Amino acid sequence: MKKQEIKALREDNRVDSVKIVRSPSDASKWVVLFKEIDGKSFFLVSDDDQVCSYLTLDTAVETLDSLGFARAEVLF
Repeated sequence: MKKQEIKALREDNRVDSVKIVRSPSDASKWVVLFKEIDGKSFFLVSDDDQVCSYLTLDTAVETLDSLGFARAEVLF
C-alpha cells in the first residue's frame, strides 16, 4: 500500500499494528508491514509499486514518523 493510502487508513483509525521486519528477499534490509483492523496485512510500497526497503532501522522509523505513526514493533 502506498504512503497516501496508509495515511488515510491511519487517520480513519483502521491500522491495527505496524511492524518493521527483515526483508524476505534481502535480510540486510528492513521493510514495514501494516495490519488493518479487519486482518489484512500489506507492505509499504513506492509510487511504482515496489516494496519500500531500508538499509537501517532509523530510516524505517523516520518514514513511519513522517506518516504520523508513534510506535511500531521491531522483529529481527
